[in-house]
Amino acid sequence: MSYPQVKPDNNDAERALRPIVVHRKVSGGARSDWGAELVAQMFSFLETMRLQGNNAITALCELLSLAGRSPPGLAPT
Repeated sequence: MSYPQVKPDNNDAERALRPIVVHRKVSGGARSDWGAELVAQMFSFLETMRLQGNNAITALCELLSLAGRSPPGLAPT
């Protein structure tokens, strides 16, 4: 079967992982499970914002401003 919309390689996935690998190499890796989870969540957030075309700093500020409150759209009406 042929799916022209699917690329025949995984270069996009490899490129997405590169910053994480470089960070691990430069920093020496996480020193705890908590640190590893934090780094994974941080990179996941940053990559999601990049893919959506959003500014990560602006999005993070918006999230922090909602601390302790339900995000818009999830609040009961």
